[in-house]
Amino acid sequence: MRALLLVLAGVFAAMVATAGQASAHAVLESTTPTNGTVVDSAPSRVTLTFGEAVQVEPDGVHVIAPDGSSADNGKADHIDGRGDTVGVPLTSKAQGTFTVSWHVVSADSHPISGAFTFSIGHTSAAAPVAAPSSGSLTVSIVYWTFRGLEYASFALLVGAVAFVFWCWPAGSVHRGVRRLIGGSWLALLFATVGAALLQGPYGAGAGLDRLFDGNLFSSTLDIALGTGVIVRIVLLALAAPYLGEMLATVEWTPNRRAVFGGVGVLLLNALAWTWSMSGHAAAGLQADLALPVDVLHLDAMGVWVGGLVVLWRAKPPQEAAQRFSQVAFLCVAALVATGTYQSWRQLGSWAGFFDTDYGRLLLVKIAAVLVVLSAAYFSRKWVRSHVGKLRRPILVETAGAVIVLGLTAALVNAEPARTAEAATTPVVQATPDGQTLPFDTGGPGGKGSLKVYITPARTGPNLLDVTVEDPTGKPENVAELTVALTLKERDVGPLKIEMQRVGQGRYRAAEAQIPLPGAWQVAITVRTSDVDETTAAGTWSVS
Repeated sequence: MRALLLVLAGVFAAMVATAGQASAHAVLESTTPTNGTVVDSAPSRVTLTFGEAVQVEPDGVHVIAPDGSSADNGKADHIDGRGDTVGVPLTSKAQGTFTVSWHVVSADSHPISGAFTFSIGHTSAAAPVAAPSSGSLTVSIVYWTFRGLEYASFALLVGAVAFVFWCWPAGSVHRGVRRLIGGSWLALLFATVGAALLQGPYGAGAGLDRLFDGNLFSSTLDIALGTGVIVRIVLLALAAPYLGEMLATVEWTPNRRAVFGGVGVLLLNALAWTWSMSGHAAAGLQADLALPVDVLHLDAMGVWVGGLVVLWRAKPPQEAAQRFSQVAFLCVAALVATGTYQSWRQLGSWAGFFDTDYGRLLLVKIAAVLVVLSAAYFSRKWVRSHVGKLRRPILVETAGAVIVLGLTAALVNAEPARTAEAATTPVVQATPDGQTLPFDTGGPGGKGSLKVYITPARTGPNLLDVTVEDPTGKPENVAELTVALTLKERDVGPLKIEMQRVGQGRYRAAEAQIPLPGAWQVAITVRTSDVDETTAAGTWSVS
């Protein structure tokens, strides 16, 4: 149990060192009525469609009438049983501009919020929108502690079991190994249940007093994360007799070993899948390939980190350590290959390494992996000349691997760089000259600039005009161009703006509704091929 606590402490420390506000991972794709439009008559309800399934509370969608009064019945819910579509009945038929403020939880567990406007009959001044609650700091800390415990206990469980099965069958009777396997199994079950209960208050921005709220827990079970929780608990129940039988066996017949090995691999992949199915891998570019790659990445990380802890704590014989050295090499090779693919998929361009929180965090993880690999190389040389003296070099390697595990857990909470908005852009007042934003998607013909104009840069309808130019200044069309507005100081957005191509390299939204004054970030995502895209951003002061 002490080993589990030490690993958890390392994971938590790495997560805290890289912590920030949870970023939005789901994207609002469309609304009915459409953002900024004027409709002739009042619709019966307001509908929002996201790019993935979301969790919503009854008060998660709030419609504000032009006079500032509430214009909904407070009963937001999914529409026609579709997880990606939510709506709320409209109770007002007043003329003017309505503001819709929403707060949901994406399928990968992160709370997101935003606002948009529509008008009935004619436009008017939009009512002010209160900034959504940022949630309880205590709930966030406890929630991410439990998520860190999930990853730490998973790594210890699968790594210890793999070490005993592949490298040290006699270790099944070792007291320390038995305690490590049993303790990590219990810890994973405890952390899974705890994180599931905390997901509701965390997503709703509520306090710990709603930990056992049945409605919140039911909403959690409706999203992919909830499905993963149920499957994980079932798998842990199935794994209990498997672990008991394995720890009772020292001598294996070939057939029995093959059967147990096959069952173990199935359980390992299934457990890893319960995280991958609700994470970054399940959505976005090449999801069908990214999901198994992410499962393999978690498998390799768990076997490597957990095996190092067994080496450090149980002091197995030299022969077992040498066998594990071969297994660890394969795990590291798998981590490098899968990590490289994941980096390419989430970054989108080389600039993403330096321009986004995800990219900078990934650089820290890569540096940590290189340090660990260097330590592993020199420790192997040291062990060859100091047979039987494993503890000191393995402790160094284990500590580094635990930090890498913590950084992996932190990356789960970071917005992928491919969809992240640049955060270090100057605040300027829109002028007739607009702003020019460079972009580079990283592919052939992927460099150029965006000339962006927002007129009159006031609340209400605005003309948003974007011209795409190649490096020579010639207008050029791109495969896709999307625009999203975010008012970070009020936690509003991203508001997706529908752009129409009106000429060679020219994209325009004639009436882009901006509901509130402030420094609005305009994020423009440019895709130049099926896989090459990037996001450029500028900030406009809207009065």
